[in-house]
Amino acid sequence: GCMMNGKLYPFGVIERTEDCYQCTCAQSHMECCSLFSTPVAYDKKKCKVVFNKKRCDYDVVEKNDPSKECFVYSRV
Repeated sequence: GCMMNGKLYPFGVIERTEDCYQCTCAQSHMECCSLFSTPVAYDKKKCKVVFNKKRCDYDVVEKNDPSKECFVYSRV
């Protein structure tokens, strides 16, 4: 298998790691892609970015009221 952050994963395709990556584990190497995109354009004065591990994505919420979502103009 392959080791990633102290956890052993089996050979083959790993649909979702604990850290929200999709990986392919081979004998010689491990390749991974993130399952999330990072917000880059939003109201930075009013809002903050919080990682949602359950959904494997970032939530952008108001600093003063995290129950309210903020509009995100773009992600990378």
